[in-house]
Amino acid sequence: MKDKRKCIETTLLLLIVVLGIYLVWNFMRLNIDYERFHTEGITYEKAIVTAVVKEELELYEADDEHMVGSQLLRVRFLEGKEKGTEVEIENGISITHNVILKTGDRLIVCADRPGNVESFYSVYNYDRSTGIWFVATAFVCLIIFIGRKHGVKSCLGLAFTLIMVVCYLLPALYKGKSAVFASIFTVGVSSIVTSFCIGGLEKKTVYNMLSSTLGGCSAGIIYMFLSFVLKVGGNSMEETESLILITQATGMRLNGILFAGIMVAALGAVMDVAVSLGAALYEIQILNPKISGRELFQSGMNIGRDMIGTMTNTLILAFAGGSLSTLLVFISYGIQFNQLISSDFFAVEVVQGIAGSSAVILTVPITAMVCAIGYRGRKDR
Repeated sequence: MKDKRKCIETTLLLLIVVLGIYLVWNFMRLNIDYERFHTEGITYEKAIVTAVVKEELELYEADDEHMVGSQLLRVRFLEGKEKGTEVEIENGISITHNVILKTGDRLIVCADRPGNVESFYSVYNYDRSTGIWFVATAFVCLIIFIGRKHGVKSCLGLAFTLIMVVCYLLPALYKGKSAVFASIFTVGVSSIVTSFCIGGLEKKTVYNMLSSTLGGCSAGIIYMFLSFVLKVGGNSMEETESLILITQATGMRLNGILFAGIMVAALGAVMDVAVSLGAALYEIQILNPKISGRELFQSGMNIGRDMIGTMTNTLILAFAGGSLSTLLVFISYGIQFNQLISSDFFAVEVVQGIAGSSAVILTVPITAMVCAIGYRGRKDR
């Protein structure tokens, strides 16, 4: 029986990998009908600084932390049609473009090669690809080292969720498809795959899937209510002006973007609560197989109340932390209380924070109810 179960689990894991590869392949073949800026003839290529020919730097007057000025760099391309070729580039250094390079540093060069005109090169930024790959690899290794086999499955679930968001949800929203359906489908499939990767082919996995999906969908329902009460929609976002141009060309729906963003943002916390609480109730049922559904539900609520406080703080503080820079700008403008509390920015942050936190809170009774029905003792059956 165990061998058969392992065989089925392995087959399902392979199917998940194949589905993920298909989504990535389909995304790579995606035809973007509308682009605001045409980048034909412009490429961003890796290069290395072979020499700093000239350098004029001085401390910025407003602070003692940043240098401004200019550099004349000799760089060698590491890829592209001019691989191995060296060129000289003027690097203007300011507060907003504070990329100071030295010999041996890797960078990304913006190469503008229009037809029949001399090519123009500029410093785009540091080449962070190696560092990002190193950090990502170290993170995955840490998960695998601590979690062993479960760590590998967790990484697979995380990778699949990211693929679903990037390779399915984003193109669906961009092309104007139903944000409600696309978001619910993304949340549902991601919950199913992640729950399976974590729990395997077990009865508790089914309950985790159901609890996570229902909890994630509750975020969307709460958003609809809050958006009606606070009169918040897609036109309340900071990027509305840019997005309107896309909607005119592709049929993308502004209201759906905020809806999808809230559901995706809440998904991680919802799954955390659903899986953790489900695991606790599963252990209680194992220790006491005759426990009644009412008793199991009450135990779930007692455990979940302790989880609500920390998870709610996590979401609210995450949204608040991401808004610190904007709030500092508001302070510099001398914004008044009534002006701030009635602004689109504040309303959107309130909707995001409350919708996500409320979804986490509702996930507790949802998970407790699902597990109470599924694990109820024989005297309840």
